[in-house]
Amino acid sequence: MYEQDYNEALKHTNSGGTMELHALNVEIYIKMHRMDYAEKQLKVIQQIDEDHKITQLANAWLNLAVGGSKIQEAYLIFQDFSEKYQLTGMILNGKAICCMHMGNFDEAESLLLESLNKDAKDAETLANLFVCSLHLGKSSSHYLIQ
Repeated sequence: MYEQDYNEALKHTNSGGTMELHALNVEIYIKMHRMDYAEKQLKVIQQIDEDHKITQLANAWLNLAVGGSKIQEAYLIFQDFSEKYQLTGMILNGKAICCMHMGNFDEAESLLLESLNKDAKDAETLANLFVCSLHLGKSSSHYLIQ
């Protein structure tokens, strides 16, 4: 998947049948811009356990990829995670990306700075802070350098 050979990746994930592999299929299909297949995989996971955190995470990924009104739904999933589980960079970045999509860059920046405090070298957080800073008209070069 990281080599962007999505068809080869699907050969290895389609055979498993676990929730984790179905969620990985959702991610692969999103990267392929095949929301129709991603949605089918999500429905498979939802039939297994609609309330499981893997199902909710895959749902949030798909909602972010679809965009529009689905961004708010993704935000609510990440908000629910932040209330139920220990805050991680993944949760904070997820909420921040939703905020950026909704035009709330101040809140996104706050969430990303909190994530940066947890892991100062997290590439995803630094990349998101770079983009967020650009939208806020703030200096962003230090995030790029990091």
